[in-house]
Amino acid sequence: MALNTPRATVLEPAASSASADVSPRQRSKRFRPRVLLVEADKDARAALALELVGAGFEVLAAPALEDLLGELGEGRPLPHLVIVPAEASGEGMDGFTFCERLRADARTEHLPVYLLSRHEAPGHRARADAVRADDYLLWPVPAQVLVSLARLKAGRSAFAPAYEAHTVRMPLAQVLHALLCGSRAGRIELRDNEGWLSFRQGHVVDASFEGERGLTAIRRLLLFGSGAYAVSFAEELAGGKLLLNLKIYASLLMPAAERFAALCARGIPLSARLTADFKRLADVLQSLPDDVGQVIRLFDGQRTVHVALLECRLPEVTTLEVVTCLYAQGVLVPANLIAEREPPPQSIPPFFEPVLGAGEEEEPFSDAFEDSEPSRAA
Repeated sequence: MALNTPRATVLEPAASSASADVSPRQRSKRFRPRVLLVEADKDARAALALELVGAGFEVLAAPALEDLLGELGEGRPLPHLVIVPAEASGEGMDGFTFCERLRADARTEHLPVYLLSRHEAPGHRARADAVRADDYLLWPVPAQVLVSLARLKAGRSAFAPAYEAHTVRMPLAQVLHALLCGSRAGRIELRDNEGWLSFRQGHVVDASFEGERGLTAIRRLLLFGSGAYAVSFAEELAGGKLLLNLKIYASLLMPAAERFAALCARGIPLSARLTADFKRLADVLQSLPDDVGQVIRLFDGQRTVHVALLECRLPEVTTLEVVTCLYAQGVLVPANLIAEREPPPQSIPPFFEPVLGAGEEEEPFSDAFEDSEPSRAA
């Protein structure tokens, strides 16, 4: 639904759209946070607005800052997030001045503000920090990045110590991509299991997950990290060496993480215990690549899929693809299926038990023990 004002357009989600609540605690409220979006380019403005609306936000979009100043006046309901250009359009106000004005007013000082810049001029980032903008992003900014940032901060104070989210609604791969597009420094920390990641000015600088550090920890955190997490912003939280930049992350790690998530959603639970069906394996063995053997050997009915992915020498995503394929072919099956199909024998043969012949005593060594009794007594 779209409602037009003299210079701005209000776009609302359809009645069936999911709420854009940013925390599991707020799901029952089903509120629709309002985003003020300013973008001079008509096509870019429409694309960003529609992406936000599709995520459940209500968007008030306009080509210039001056068109939205009335929306922030006394008596008007305040938005939950503001996205404005850093540069001025014509003789109008620029985003830095606009943000500074918001921060000077006690009524609007808490509003989260993102500055979008067409080009990075000297001193832009320092000025964004000076006016306390939530972040400074360079075009082209993917629409999904703005959606992730909006979900993270909409409706929360710009100066909150941490912003909570959950991997069900915001996968770590998505939120990390959004954070690396900005210029802030900070840390992502999982609540349910041990794992954290530090970022600074578009780079991942350190990570730790399940005893691993560095690049291995980054990869496994994205693949296996789950549950509630918090994002905190502070320079002191982002110590360490530069490990990974945005370009490499967006071209390699993020697609791998998304592929892994898609396989998990449609395939085998990571907690499943699988084993090989050797009858089926014999039928298809000639058609399988040689490297598949190292994957099959890991599934002994005791290891979970999760453990097998960690122990295999192949990349985790490749291993999961192989496991999914083998499962579809019937080579790997649930361990309990084999146990039910081939139950253990009812009587278990003894390890060693002499068989008595006809006429032999039941205790063939009893005399020997009886002879030794007198001497033992003596």
